[in-house]
Amino acid sequence: MPKILVVDDDKGIVEMLKIALDTFGYHHIEAYDGADVLGLVVAENPDIILLDVNLPNKNGFEVCREIRESIHDTYIPIIMITARDDLSSKIEGLDTGADDYITKPVDIKEVMARIKSMLRIKSLQDELRLAKNELQELAVRDFLTGCYNRRYFMEIMELETKKSRRYNQPFACIMVDVDTFKKLNDTYGHPFGDTVLKGVANILQDNLRDSDIVCRYGGEEFVVYLPNIYDSNELSVICERIRSVVQKTPFLFEDKTVTVTISVGATLLEGKEIPDIDTIIANVDKAMYQAKHDGRNRYRII
Repeated sequence: MPKILVVDDDKGIVEMLKIALDTFGYHHIEAYDGADVLGLVVAENPDIILLDVNLPNKNGFEVCREIRESIHDTYIPIIMITARDDLSSKIEGLDTGADDYITKPVDIKEVMARIKSMLRIKSLQDELRLAKNELQELAVRDFLTGCYNRRYFMEIMELETKKSRRYNQPFACIMVDVDTFKKLNDTYGHPFGDTVLKGVANILQDNLRDSDIVCRYGGEEFVVYLPNIYDSNELSVICERIRSVVQKTPFLFEDKTVTVTISVGATLLEGKEIPDIDTIIANVDKAMYQAKHDGRNRYRII
């Protein structure tokens, strides 16, 4: 049921609009003071606002501008209602962010027609915003595993390293590589290799904190950004947990159970002397290859 916020200091007009909205199956909220509107908008998230220009404490133009400046994550059509019929008032209303303009005395049929039209526009705007958000999400996700991609990881690391240097907040970085992945592909085929990558990605996401960011770095490699890791013992526990879970997870190929292992490289970073991103990646890569050199299916912290 669409939710309509009616803002007018004339209780007679509010009551008349409420009756009409009820008749057409709309839910209504009411306000009589311009100072109350923004709080109601944030709390109730109405689908449309019917906004009188002449309000106590804060006029409709000010309220409209305040809403547009404060509410960015959703589109709420605003229909201004006023006794002023001059062109300059209409232009001012539209300039402050109003979508439509109705003059008093109010014609209920006109109001309902304008609401119906604005609801169609809002529906289209919501669909466009959703599609845009989905496209933005796809742009930072790896298609196969659903993890964030390398580009997103580099952007996040750029921001987080600057923040960590400024506020002296420690963090860790982990690189995970699926052992003998080429052999897996050659033996069982690339579709099975894809299954393994998706499985390892799921294990990482399921066994790390919500604040940790898992990314597919390339090929069979994953990197993880872990904020607020304060000592190497904590980091060791995390590395061992994901290593152990991967080793214990069965991957089925036809009627066979295939065992997969990973090698993990990690580094703990803190203080003002955190190196640049390329150096961080080089360090975790070096630690990961040390784990492989030492026999695979293990972790090393550098």
